[in-house]
Amino acid sequence: MKKRYAEWLKLTAAAEPDRALPLVPTRVLDLPGFDTIERKLLLYTTARSELPPALEVEVNDLSKKTFGITMSDTMFAFPAHYNALHEASQERWDIDDEFYEHEEKYETSEATDDEVVAILADLGLDFNDSRGFPLRCTKLFSRQAEAAAKGLLGKMPDRAAADLEVWGNALEEAARLHMNKKR
Repeated sequence: MKKRYAEWLKLTAAAEPDRALPLVPTRVLDLPGFDTIERKLLLYTTARSELPPALEVEVNDLSKKTFGITMSDTMFAFPAHYNALHEASQERWDIDDEFYEHEEKYETSEATDDEVVAILADLGLDFNDSRGFPLRCTKLFSRQAEAAAKGLLGKMPDRAAADLEVWGNALEEAARLHMNKKR
């Protein structure tokens, strides 16, 4: 039997290419804290899309908790003496080259919300709401999400925890509806 299986494996392994399973993106809105941030962004963002300081702190805390990094962690750190360098100096040009190389790693930095959602969906994160529109927090978390998905910095959110949270919420909702019907 083992010999027959080994022969079969040898014959079929070359015939069919190894197919990877399609990547099902993790829905960011199902992760803990993102629905709260979405509601607060709807209520507290100004007409010029400025965040109140308290909400900025919450966004940074959620980013640290979910991805292990904040947006400032993904930004290029210029040396302290950079502004003192002459614009035509070789050292300044080298630093500028490092900056552009660093920024090229992040496709989402210059993209629109729709483009960011498409880029992050390819990386395994779904930043759409229930209607299919980009989340309001997309720009606030896109660099961290991209860095974590590409393995540059941070960590990807735990998909099992997200699925467990969704299942728990659905169970709570079903229990509440059941109890309301009994009354």
